[in-house]
Amino acid sequence: MMENTTQLLVRQDEALAGRQVLVVEANDPALTGLNIDAQIHVHADDFTIGAHQWSPLPSVADEVDLLVLPLPKSIDRLRFLLNGLAGALGKPVELWLIGPAKGGIRGALKHLEAHVDEVELVDSARHCKLYRGMLQPGASQTLEAWGQSIAVGELTAVSYPGVFSHGRLDEGSQLLLDAMAGHRLPSPGKVIDMGCGAGVLSISLARQGWQVQAVDVSATAVAACQASLEKNDLQGRVMGGDLFSPVSGRVDMIVTNPPFHDRRQRTTDITRRLIADAPRHLREGGEIWLVANRELPYAQWLDDAFGHVQVAAETNRFRVYRAV
Repeated sequence: MMENTTQLLVRQDEALAGRQVLVVEANDPALTGLNIDAQIHVHADDFTIGAHQWSPLPSVADEVDLLVLPLPKSIDRLRFLLNGLAGALGKPVELWLIGPAKGGIRGALKHLEAHVDEVELVDSARHCKLYRGMLQPGASQTLEAWGQSIAVGELTAVSYPGVFSHGRLDEGSQLLLDAMAGHRLPSPGKVIDMGCGAGVLSISLARQGWQVQAVDVSATAVAACQASLEKNDLQGRVMGGDLFSPVSGRVDMIVTNPPFHDRRQRTTDITRRLIADAPRHLREGGEIWLVANRELPYAQWLDDAFGHVQVAAETNRFRVYRAV
């Protein structure tokens, strides 16, 4: 089903006709196949979009005369993208910002106004709004310059805007690390960090001698996890993909602090697939460690997929499961 923001964009078919359009940070796979008389190139940070560019920031071709930016989830990410786009331009280019009317787009306007001339409301429909302005060239940006450090014991993780728990150690991840430290883990072998984010779990396990395969759907998270490993002089293979799609072979352990949002929508479908698929990627006797908000219904799904499930740690907010 097409996102409301995409439907609002399709309403602009006359204004789009004949244009060279770059959609930045696409939030809907439908954007790659719009039936509009325009050349549309799609960038996404989310691997599952199937975009032409999968990267933290897009490259902007000289012929692009319109940038379309669906409102990101976080203001930090919006600032990063606006600065990055401005830094990639040699001349002013029209930019459209489109997002849910109740999803923070009004608060985003002050950040938009810092980079564009004469912000104008173009359309309002499907509970969404579309604003337009001319994006002015700015100083060239690097992803690394936007990084923030996260202390993970004696280690340091690198976080970038848009990555889960940007700039801080998530309480659930800390509980998972503490729970694993308090239990007898298998001898270090092969491990998958599924949904690796900034690599908090990956660097901790790599330091203990585990051979880490880290996976995330976000190109920025993949870059952050790789930077975290390099900052601590650790080795690991970091991959982008949809859950286990890029993983090869079976491993001794899977660790995960899985998402329960898909873009802006709350969902448990991702973790349900993760749990159901996990046994096929574990060796005999292998185990999965998972942390989640305690109200989420993961215990039953783990029971269905694994022979032995225990609650290894819990607080009033989070629960850590170990399943074998």
